Amino acid sequence: MAEPAPFVCFVCKNQMQSLGAIPIRVGGTSGGWHLLLGEWADVGEKTLSIDMYRCDHCRRVDMYDLDLSLPHR
Repeated sequence: MAEPAPFVCFVCKNQMQSLGAIPIRVGGTSGGWHLLLGEWADVGEKTLSIDMYRCDHCRRVDMYDLDLSLPHR
């Protein structure tokens, strides 16, 4: 299988380095609901994997959904 093309920073045009797939927590509740419901407040919470890339030159960080795991709207 071919190696994917490297991402290029659109600000400074240098190659970006992969930080790997970072799990992002989505859903659940926030604020005072945790005081009332405890751990039940997080029943609707799940994690999505986001691929993160950083430019070592200008320190820009970009997020990508390379495996198309995010829901469509």
